[in-house]
Amino acid sequence: MRSIEYKAEPESADALPAPQQVRVGIVGYGTVGRATAEILTSHAEEIRQRTGGVSVFVTRVARRTPRPGEVGVHGIAVTDDWRKVATADDVDVVVEAIGGTTVAGEVIRTSLLHGKAVVTANKALIALHGEELFALARAKNLPLGIEATVAGGVPVIRAISEALAADRIQSVYGIVNGTCNYILTQMERHGIEFAHALEQAQAAGYAEADSSLDIDGLDARDKIAILARIAFGHPVNAADIPVSGIRNITATDFHYAHRLNSTIRLVASAERTPQGVHIAVQPWLEPRGSMLAKAEGANNAIFIAGEKVGTQMLYGRVAGGNATGTAVLSDVLQIARQRKLGHAGASMLSGFSSSHPLPITGRPNPLSWFLRLTVRDHPGILARSAEVIAREESNIDSVVQEPHMPKDGLSFVITLEPTLEATAQRAVAIINRFEFMKAPVLLLPMISSVEEHV
Repeated sequence: MRSIEYKAEPESADALPAPQQVRVGIVGYGTVGRATAEILTSHAEEIRQRTGGVSVFVTRVARRTPRPGEVGVHGIAVTDDWRKVATADDVDVVVEAIGGTTVAGEVIRTSLLHGKAVVTANKALIALHGEELFALARAKNLPLGIEATVAGGVPVIRAISEALAADRIQSVYGIVNGTCNYILTQMERHGIEFAHALEQAQAAGYAEADSSLDIDGLDARDKIAILARIAFGHPVNAADIPVSGIRNITATDFHYAHRLNSTIRLVASAERTPQGVHIAVQPWLEPRGSMLAKAEGANNAIFIAGEKVGTQMLYGRVAGGNATGTAVLSDVLQIARQRKLGHAGASMLSGFSSSHPLPITGRPNPLSWFLRLTVRDHPGILARSAEVIAREESNIDSVVQEPHMPKDGLSFVITLEPTLEATAQRAVAIINRFEFMKAPVLLLPMISSVEEHV
């Protein structure tokens, strides 16, 4: 992880006169960029009232491949040169909605170097290059808004950094990827396999044609890295976070989960430990009556556990341009208010200024575990598996198997009494080497209480 020092500007933005207008340039005019422009235009009067009389409007738009003669809001011509937005004299705030981590990074750096405040929804870029970009923003004394990088229109970053700033956050966890939650919900409701549910998510507009970032947990990984930084005040290297996605979840897994009065959700979690932070993205077996289990469809549910305030929950639909565009504009409006008061300075988000990353540790507490084995029918399967588990000094709690399953792809479940994650993983690694295994063991933590959620 690199950290780059920038020399601070001698002149402060505090000395600038308070403007009565904020001119917005948008780079990336796809789903999010277009929704941002349209909301800004259609809600112009409400925005003027909420910013104390500041007019906020779009002056420039760029996208990679505009259609011939394409225009944006107010009839603005759409250019294919993002530099005409990032360096324009008639732009005060640049909204980066182009995505990716290469060109998008250039857009933000160039905008800041030319004295523009920046707002972005780009969680991958902030997770990868957050320290550098915030260092540049501080050197230029300019705001860098990132509320839209996590949970779309659900204001989780502001909740942690502002509303709960006086408390000591112990953990952050929850559903942060609406695409995966939609897929798992469809599988559960209709008893369908993963591939069919993915097709439905793509048809509904919740999943891209290439949905690997979502279903393999990488999108959730970047989001929990950002939340952990802000909650705990130190950098977290996203590449070091263990990730398990949902590709290997089957309709059979939901069947067995229901037998155990549970369901399956993809959860990103981060918890303080004496040695650092435990942080991971993986499917959880969650009690059907829990709040996480009740978060269905393309919704997010994020829990913030504080030392003094206890556990707070933020919930809402996040998929789609309108939700993300609304979050983008929350940062734009905050900048507009600050400019009116004459102090639109650098953003102060903990976790993007410290040079001491938190070590990522193992899960500190024992948990029960769900092991789904898919095997070729063979004598002694259960006995050999039980022997491995016993050698690792763990105990079997139950064995669940449906009768009359096909012999060439038999699935059954072993649940373990509370044991450390490393112990369960060692047992699984040995079982996976047995000749009768048709697929790797699916290992899921089983959550039974609020205390166990992290």
